[in-house]
Amino acid sequence: MTRPEIVLLGGPNSGKTHYAGQLYGRLQHSSGALTLRNSHGAPDDLSVLHEVLSCLESGNAAQHTSTGAWDDVHLPLIDSKDREFDLNWPDYGGEQLKQVFTTRSVNQNWQKKLINANGWVLLIRLNSEATYPDALENLVNDKVETDTVRNRASSWDANAYWVEKLQILLHVAKIGWKNQIQSPPLTILLSCYDEIGDEQTPPVEILSQKLPLVASFIRSNWKDDEVSVWGLSALGQELSAESKSEDFIDEGPESQGWVLPPEGGKKNNDLTLPLMWLFERMSQ
Repeated sequence: MTRPEIVLLGGPNSGKTHYAGQLYGRLQHSSGALTLRNSHGAPDDLSVLHEVLSCLESGNAAQHTSTGAWDDVHLPLIDSKDREFDLNWPDYGGEQLKQVFTTRSVNQNWQKKLINANGWVLLIRLNSEATYPDALENLVNDKVETDTVRNRASSWDANAYWVEKLQILLHVAKIGWKNQIQSPPLTILLSCYDEIGDEQTPPVEILSQKLPLVASFIRSNWKDDEVSVWGLSALGQELSAESKSEDFIDEGPESQGWVLPPEGGKKNNDLTLPLMWLFERMSQ
């Protein structure tokens, strides 16, 4: 029987590298809803994740993942009911996902992964997304200076960027949206959520405030119960390459980081919960 697969998508500076390392640490310690299938074909080479954890254990941020580093990395997972599935990263660096938008294409290997995926995880770091909420008003009132226009023309508003990218990915995966999408279910992780500073408001409302067109596109094209939006702070704090954080050194990376559930309110240090939600949707 073919195991269901989840594909994780994160662009440059999205927090994908730290989430991957922290997730792997949680899975190793069997401290959450999901664990590694160590006796059921766990992969031999997870050196890239070991490197991330090694940096975090020293209290420092990991290097950004270089292009080509994610060479068919996958995590074979199992839950408390002995149900199995695989979490896959397409073989890309974050910059390559950005290039999908530019080239309007993906390679055949990645297309196959998208087509075969039973669930999608999308990482978006809201505070690094450029938006121009005053663009229309300034255009109507002829207020925008030439340099401002030129700078904005070289960088898409994140609303248009993500809507366009989602349409490309859906097209590549041969998923139509004549009717609302039921499969693949979608989990959105708003990464580096400690930068937001609002833990009471449901993350989906924060997404609607920051990227209203993206939220509207998702709301219009996916069934309500097939989308889940979480806040994610993989580290729980900002680290640099030379932070030497005592929290990470003394308590270990596995005690740092948290997710904020879709309803908001209370943080949870089980970083596997968004994946567990997705797996439950895939299992129905």
